[in-house]
Amino acid sequence: MRGPTGSEGGLDYGHFVDYWYDGVADLDVHYSSGPANHFFYLLAEGSGPKTINGYACDSPTVDGRTVTGIGRMDAELIRYRALTVYMTATTDYSGARTATLQAAADLFGPDSTASATVAVTWSAVNVNS
Repeated sequence: MRGPTGSEGGLDYGHFVDYWYDGVADLDVHYSSGPANHFFYLLAEGSGPKTINGYACDSPTVDGRTVTGIGRMDAELIRYRALTVYMTATTDYSGARTATLQAAADLFGPDSTASATVAVTWSAVNVNS
């Protein structure tokens, strides 16, 4: 999932971001949510070029690492548990990382592939703690 660029239909897509950086908090929420969206896509589908439902997709990581997705269902279960059990209205990116790591551990075990993939995927969008 790469954020759209340029403009289409009169909309400016120049502010979408796929990776966390210090200035993300200063962006409009619709733009600053990009790293979380990219995290979920990478967690479910993995990185790199592929075709999904007939559409060509390319979802690079911040440092070029490869992420192997765990599938949509498991990614959804982790995200839902994190949102409903651990996150609040003030959860930041670091807190979201912690919440999804805990949710993955709850659901699949702390030493599971899913838990390891959550950690790698947050790092792939530059959220490292």
